[in-house]
Amino acid sequence: MLANLKKPSIWLPLLSLVIVFGGWEIVGRSINPLLFAPPSVVAAQFSELVTSGELAEAAQITMKALFLGYALAVLAGIPFGIVMGAWDRFGDILQPYLYAIFATPRVVVVPLIVVWFGIGFEARLFLVFFWSAIAISVNTAQGVRHARPDLVEVAHSFQASRLQMARHVLIPGAIPFVVAGLRIGAERAIVGVIIGEMFLQIVGLGGVIASGSSELLPAKMLCAVAVIAVMGTIIVTALDMLERRFQSWKGA
Repeated sequence: MLANLKKPSIWLPLLSLVIVFGGWEIVGRSINPLLFAPPSVVAAQFSELVTSGELAEAAQITMKALFLGYALAVLAGIPFGIVMGAWDRFGDILQPYLYAIFATPRVVVVPLIVVWFGIGFEARLFLVFFWSAIAISVNTAQGVRHARPDLVEVAHSFQASRLQMARHVLIPGAIPFVVAGLRIGAERAIVGVIIGEMFLQIVGLGGVIASGSSELLPAKMLCAVAVIAVMGTIIVTALDMLERRFQSWKGA
């Protein structure tokens, strides 16, 4: 145990945590409590929110919209990306529009989503699905288009059909890009669900942040932010590990 603690990969992160939280505590105590809160106050507020059940209920609402919207984005985005990559003309027509939507801030389309879906669960679900699906489909299409040329040439020499080409060459070669798209889509899904909860329907962890802001309780806001950060770190780290596992599959 002590030998492991001597490794830089272990003690450096621990040291950074001590420095960050120590500095946060010192700075937080020197600032107006209506503007900022030190870790000790955040911890007390966190315990209060957990005891009342407010934080657990908010996290459950957030995760329901997040995981359902993301799952639908995966189911729709991967096949759509394969079609875009396999049929060049179809992809060339759609890709500029997808890039434009991808670059558009999510807040800009919130009024349109309100008109289309109202402010309930369906609106938040669509916001998560829409931006995640675009990231996943664009990356999948790039992967299909960057399949190894030697394998494509061999498949053509054996007169493989378009379906066989997609099944045995294009899709397997696109897996590293698909996994990268899943990671990017997850990041955008997390941002999307929080925006939906803050600007569409004041619920979930985004609602906790919004209510903390209106009540001038920075500690309450930081509790929700901390839960979101931990949840996002776990999801993105898992997908990042999966992406590194398939990184060697990429062709030159």
